[in-house]
Amino acid sequence: MTEQERTTSIVESLRGRILRGLQVGTLQAGERLPSARELATEFHADHRLILAAYRQLSSEGLVHVRERGGIYVATAADALGFPLGTGEVFVDMLTEAFAHEIPGPALHEWLRRTTETLRLRAVVIGANREQAIGLARELRDDFGLNADGVVAGDVSSDGSVPVAARRADVVITTSNHAHIAERIGSMIARPIITIDIHSELVPGEWALMLRQPVWAIVPNADAGAALKRSVAEIDGVDNLHILVLGRDDLNSIPEGAATYATASVREQLGDARIRGRLLPAARMIETDSARGVFRFIVRANIEAMRAVAPTLKDYSARPVRGVRRERREPGHLTCRCAEAPRRGRWLPAASRAGQAAMTNWLSRQAATHCRCHVASSSRSAGVSRPRAVRRRMAA
Repeated sequence: MTEQERTTSIVESLRGRILRGLQVGTLQAGERLPSARELATEFHADHRLILAAYRQLSSEGLVHVRERGGIYVATAADALGFPLGTGEVFVDMLTEAFAHEIPGPALHEWLRRTTETLRLRAVVIGANREQAIGLARELRDDFGLNADGVVAGDVSSDGSVPVAARRADVVITTSNHAHIAERIGSMIARPIITIDIHSELVPGEWALMLRQPVWAIVPNADAGAALKRSVAEIDGVDNLHILVLGRDDLNSIPEGAATYATASVREQLGDARIRGRLLPAARMIETDSARGVFRFIVRANIEAMRAVAPTLKDYSARPVRGVRRERREPGHLTCRCAEAPRRGRWLPAASRAGQAAMTNWLSRQAATHCRCHVASSSRSAGVSRPRAVRRRMAA
């Protein structure tokens, strides 16, 4: 790993640590952060690399570096609940889109299309139940995949495919279990993505959290003992209060107190309310690996859009049952539920694959546009209108 790559990795770790602390209240604006020399031991890096990472975060408006005075949190979560800093991440995103001839106001729509046209399924293979559940949750929350977790030890070696993998569009795993993923992927003819992960919470993050009392909910006593050992050398370890789910009374947690729960505990709790303030789960997937997952999602959605695009035709001259049209200008329609004219589309399906892609596209269009903007032809290939379209057109 080059020095630049090492610095980037440290920046990402520190950024995530500070942002999570701001979101849940374990960090406040103006609070002092660990020095570069203190973090050098944790990251096994020269203190100058840590200082360079802090300076980059300072340029983002997230921290304030005082010469010979320390590093401090520079901003707090605003009314949106998220510290935007100077917003440079959005500036870079819009500038990159502009360079590729995508207007700024249209970027959000293209992002939606390239991530939501298809509802993709994934199966993730983890080393244990905690890891499998945690990765599946992260793929659902941060990537929009309908993900299920499978423990590597539960995968049979007799050639059978796990139930969760039978409908998956992609198999995701770590390098330790790539051979299992390759076998499953070859049997279901689906691509494999190998990801790099890091520990859910590292000692440095616990050091920030344990500046105040924290209640940790674990699935069993062994997990609690392991957690206690991992933070034994951290100042403030006496602020850690461990509760075992099913054994200890969760009502003993003070109202609004910072509360950490493992992945399996979060799954068991579901929507159940606890008195404490549940800390957001830390991300496990490395940034470079996240790029690979997003690449798969975007390319799959673009292929689906391309499958539909050749079938798009202007149906402004075709009467469509259930849609009242008022001609304003050539090639446009005025719908019943909007002032502005919209261009109508007629979408025949030439094959079963085209029909499936068309149905998915129409349903999403109907969910985000007016009820008479989208119509499908029931005469082409015997395709009926999707249920979401029928409901909106009948309303």
